[in-house]
Parts: sequence; C-alpha cells; structure tokens
Amino acid sequence: RTAPPPAGGFGPPGSGDNGYAGMPEGSYDAYTDEDYVKPRARRPWLKRSVYIVLALAVIGGGLYGGYRWTQTQYYVGAQDENVALFQGISQDLAWISLSKIEKNHPEIELKYLPPYQRKQVEATIAEGNIADAREKVAELAAQASACKKNAQRRAADAENRARASEEKADGTTGNSDTSSAQETKPTSTPTPGPSLSEDEKKLVPQCGKQ
Repeated sequence: RTAPPPAGGFGPPGSGDNGYAGMPEGSYDAYTDEDYVKPRARRPWLKRSVYIVLALAVIGGGLYGGYRWTQTQYYVGAQDENVALFQGISQDLAWISLSKIEKNHPEIELKYLPPYQRKQVEATIAEGNIADAREKVAELAAQASACKKNAQRRAADAENRARASEEKADGTTGNSDTSSAQETKPTSTPTPGPSLSEDEKKLVPQCGKQ
C-alpha cells in the first residue's frame, strides 16, 4: 500500500482536487463579472451648466430691471448751448448710454441764465418724474427770458445814449449865422427795449447771481 504523504507535503497530481469545489467558469476567485463592471460615470458638467444658466438669467434679469428703472427717471441738462430735457440718468454703463433727449429747448440759451443756474444745468438737475422735470424747464425758461429781455433793454439804452451824445455834438456850433444857414437835422427816435412783465421784473435781480 502507498504511504500517505507527510504533513505539509504535496501529493501526486490530481490528489489535491478532492475536497475543493471548482470555481465558476469565467470568474475570478469569489467575485463575479458584475463586481468588476465600472459604475456609470456621473455628469457634473450638466449640473454646472444648469447653475451657470441660472446665474446668467438672474444677472440678465437684474440688468434689464435696472435699465427699465432708469427709463422712468428724468433730468434737465445742457445740449450744445441750450437747455434740454432728458429721459434716463446722466451716467453711462460702459459703452451703453442710459439716457436720451426727451425734448430739446433751443429757446432757453445757457448764456442768459444766471451763473449759478448755468452751472446746475451743466452738472444736470435730476428729477424723479417727467412732471417735475417739465416744471424745472419752465422755471429756467422764465428766468432766461427775463435775463434776455433785461440784457436787450440795457443794450438799447446804451445805444440811445450814444446816439443822443452824437446828435448833441453835431448840433453844437459857435456861430449863429452858420447855424441858421445849416440844414436842420431831424432828431432820431430812441429805440425802446423789450417790455418786462411783472413776474419777469421779479426775476431780473437774479440775472447776475453767482
């Protein structure tokens, strides 16, 4: 009889198969193929894209709402050398203008406004609504009209005084015989300046205010 192999030794080929169940075909040790299938990759870029779109939508909505608010505002400013009523605000956002001319007033010239009002217009006068803005324009129009008429009256007075002086000098002679022989020159009629209303007379003292 063949002697059993010593403890810890190896037996003849095939002797070790007894007592060990065979592994399933196509598997590795005690793990099946399902254990080695990689989980489906997640898509973090999709979630990130959704967040970006939402953020842009919020920013865009805020900008649009802000722009719409600016278009409810009005201010009085300078356009060339006269007063104009603007819709919007005087500040610009980068290359975007936030205002436009609502109505130009070439009849209200800046040079006829008192210096302090001229500076205010050039720096812009903000008004909350179009009614207040139009009221401010009417106020400036009345002041400019009063100052313009006052300047024209003063110019007419100066011209009349100069003309009177010239006529007086021309009519002065030292010889009565010569004067009687000379043809009498007609006296010119003074040129009147524009008249001022009672309200405009009250505004005239403001014309030189700094």
